[in-house]
Amino acid sequence: MDSPAESIPPEAAGTTTQSAEIIAEIERRRSDLSVGLLRIFNYYRVFVGFALLVAFEQDILSTRLGSLDATLFWWGTMAYTLINIAATVASQLLPIKWLSRQYMSLGLALFDVTALAFLMYTSGGIGSGIAALMLITVVTGAIIITGRRATLVAATASIALLYEEFYLAISVPESGYDFFQAGIFGLIYFTASLSIQSLSNRIRNNDIRTLTQAMELADLERLNRMIIQRMRTGIIVVDQNNVVRMHNQSARALIGAQASADLTHLPTTLQGVLDEWRDDTSLRAPPFQVTPHTPEIRANFSAVRLREAHGDITIFLEDTGEVQQQAQQLKLAELGRLSASIAHEVRNPLGAISHAAQLLKESEELQPPDQRLTDIIINHCLRMNGVVENVLEMSRRRTPDPTRVNLLQHLREFTGEFVQSRPEAQISVQVDPEETDIRVDPNQLNQALTNLVDNGIRYSEENDAGPYVRLEGGVDPGSDRPYLNVIDKGRGVDPEQEEKLFQPFSTTALKGTGLGLYLSRELCESNQAQLSYFRDAEGGSCFRILFAHPDRITA
Repeated sequence: MDSPAESIPPEAAGTTTQSAEIIAEIERRRSDLSVGLLRIFNYYRVFVGFALLVAFEQDILSTRLGSLDATLFWWGTMAYTLINIAATVASQLLPIKWLSRQYMSLGLALFDVTALAFLMYTSGGIGSGIAALMLITVVTGAIIITGRRATLVAATASIALLYEEFYLAISVPESGYDFFQAGIFGLIYFTASLSIQSLSNRIRNNDIRTLTQAMELADLERLNRMIIQRMRTGIIVVDQNNVVRMHNQSARALIGAQASADLTHLPTTLQGVLDEWRDDTSLRAPPFQVTPHTPEIRANFSAVRLREAHGDITIFLEDTGEVQQQAQQLKLAELGRLSASIAHEVRNPLGAISHAAQLLKESEELQPPDQRLTDIIINHCLRMNGVVENVLEMSRRRTPDPTRVNLLQHLREFTGEFVQSRPEAQISVQVDPEETDIRVDPNQLNQALTNLVDNGIRYSEENDAGPYVRLEGGVDPGSDRPYLNVIDKGRGVDPEQEEKLFQPFSTTALKGTGLGLYLSRELCESNQAQLSYFRDAEGGSCFRILFAHPDRITA
């Protein structure tokens, strides 16, 4: 066979490994084709042997077969036919790896050339017509044999033809030998062999080029699929019947599809938005949630074929958390300016009022009713100071530094620290599976948990259930994202209060500032998590933190 470096077109130049794989595949295909052609050639040679015997024995048409030595021609043709039959049987029984070795093909071709040259001599030379049969052998050899060995067959045929005519001229001068015709046939042999080899190389190069392009396209397809699968933007492609043709993992997470489920149809909510867009392509759908436990997303649509809204559609799903995070930064900037103003305009006079009230309280001449009024002033000063501290905390909050932590271990550490400051607190922790990991800023998560657990304990005590809170963690099967539920035994939030639950300065507690839940949500969103509320099955409140996937969180 040709060497791997032979006849590689410029378009096929790539990495060494890829080029070697391409050439190996082309050579394997070519070897399989050569084995098939070799078996067909063996059948042809058997047919030629029988045809020569029949033509020699018949009396209807006159031929020059065996005209010089009939007996030698008959035995030579018989031996030629039997050998060809044996070669045909062997080609069916021998392993393909033996037949793919071109030495066997070369040997059969050289044998065929030699045998036909011998039969040509016994038939009186080139005028017998056997030279044409030798041309078929040369052409077949150029097809099934590659490289210089194919030229060897043509050279052997030309030499055998010329030698046969030379030997005929010496041994039987009156036989009518013809060197000119022998030379013409020799030229035809070389021309046919070189032409077939050139055509074969062009086909081989085209195969290499085609296979190279196919491999490059396959690589590009794999790369595109890998990029799509790694994208944080959810990608779904549907046909005109809204049947899902392709999707990535981010899309499954955003719409809450089960990890083991086969996604063939869109969720009802998303399909409704898509149907509205098909009717009016200028429509831009507002953010929505597929289920209460999935993140809020925005869907954008694009027709695969231009202006065919009722054909195949590509759906782009984006988590609005990024937009919320940008809005949060704007809010923090505004709160920073507001807090600076509060610090100068409120905190200093508030401190003076509180200090004066404390001094007044220490006066021995102060009457009990006045003492009560002094306590009211001090308490409200402390409350207002707490509001200022919370606002300042929002403005001073640093950029989160997320790290990967085990949820169960972190909750145990948080519970241990919390119970040290609140010994009466009863906090149960349960995480399933225990190896659930999250990627958050541990300090900011502790701030949010402190607010949520404090609220849970307070409302549990108000419902005469004791200072009890339950922490439940795991992995949401719909979005494949970790979550944490903070559940209390309170009475739950009134339905009319749920809409205002996370708004700043909104509280139902007499001494609350209304910033605890708001700060907790801000802390969660800064860590690409979502804080939501829903009523627990037992009647209490459940605050769920849905964390970002630990392997897909944005740096």
